[in-house]
Amino acid sequence: MSDRFIGIAIALVAAGAAVIGFLVGFDRVTERVWVGYRGEALRNPFLAAERLIQRMGGTTRHATTPADLSEAGPHDTVVLAAPRHALGPADRERLLAWTGAGGHLVVEAAQRRMPDPLLDALGVARVAPPPKAPRPLLVDVGGGAVRADMGCCTRLSAQGTEGAPLVRFALGAGRVTVVADLGFARNASIGEHEHAELAWRLVQRPGGGAGAVLVFDDPSGLSLVAWLAQNAWPALAGCGLLLALGLWHAAPRFGPVAPDPEPARRRLLDHLRASGRFLWSAGSAPQLFESAREAALRRLMRAQPEFAGAAREEREHRLAERFGILPADAAWVLEPARECTPRALVAATDVYRAIHEQLAHGIKTNQGKEK
Repeated sequence: MSDRFIGIAIALVAAGAAVIGFLVGFDRVTERVWVGYRGEALRNPFLAAERLIQRMGGTTRHATTPADLSEAGPHDTVVLAAPRHALGPADRERLLAWTGAGGHLVVEAAQRRMPDPLLDALGVARVAPPPKAPRPLLVDVGGGAVRADMGCCTRLSAQGTEGAPLVRFALGAGRVTVVADLGFARNASIGEHEHAELAWRLVQRPGGGAGAVLVFDDPSGLSLVAWLAQNAWPALAGCGLLLALGLWHAAPRFGPVAPDPEPARRRLLDHLRASGRFLWSAGSAPQLFESAREAALRRLMRAQPEFAGAAREEREHRLAERFGILPADAAWVLEPARECTPRALVAATDVYRAIHEQLAHGIKTNQGKEK
């Protein structure tokens, strides 16, 4: 029996033992995993409370715009969740008038640091809770106290009640219930403590039963555009008018088309000047110096062929005698430039220009130059 066959057999036995051990040591089980709300429960945070009211014999409707609140009957219950940024002054006045005519208004208080014009109109103040306030609380809304979690950040003061999680009072022929926090009635918490009992008692009429309940929940949140359109439209209209006038003033006037200007033909000197500026800015100053020096030397040696073989002193003497160039300036002609600055370029150019002019006009000059 070969070693290869023995190795394969051992590997198969080990794999089989591993499979058997896995099947013996582990069992298949089913676990429930929270995946969050979906469908209507995701869009409506009070869906569970509405289903509860319906099972208890009441009817519910869900409102998401202020216009939907006009569907409330004279003896229905309207639940206003926070925040309520979509409600304008006219909507609040209609709600208060509807409540005074016999309706039941349930209001959730906004956070203490946020403005709440509806609570201000009702005369309800928001205060800080006492230190180390117990949670959950015993809340009495008629029919006995129930245990519920009413939040930990806000308490209410109104009608002689100080620091309560819930206040109720009459308003004309109707009544108002202000709750510090409606979180107990939302989908995530209604199954805890006695939250379902509290939600049912909150919307009940004095004679029993809940009747029709209209739950208003504004999903849009605070909109700057909506707030400006509702509260600052005169300023927006003025700004729009000024913008239109400014654009009208800045807009080009219509008229005959102006003829295109004749293309200007540049001189050769303009092209040379532009080329020199480009080379200087590109760091090619040594090449400019050396090109100008070589051009002057070539013209000088064409006029005096023996100049190239003369000694340094002889060449300086000839430059001084023929072109009036001082010994200190002769270095610009006899050797490459050591200093590449704008001032040095001007000095070297004066020397080269003197050589070209003297050779072009054939004039001998002994005029000296001083630095």
